[in-house]
Amino acid sequence: MFTVREAGPLVRELREDHGWTQAELANRAGVSRTFLIDLEAGKSTVETWKFMDVFQALGYEIAIRNRETGAVRW
Repeated sequence: MFTVREAGPLVRELREDHGWTQAELANRAGVSRTFLIDLEAGKSTVETWKFMDVFQALGYEIAIRNRETGAVRW
């Protein structure tokens, strides 16, 4: 299972792979830099829709996968 706490380091890694600052990614995702700082720190109270916008800005999409069958629905 993937949690927000696990997503933080991944977001930071992907952002750095792109060579972007936090401000650049925040601007591309339409979120505040403060939100991005909280996300990268693994703060569990971040808003889900913003979380998804950050991954889209990084060129990734969120997929919903059934844990039992592995079937992807989205």
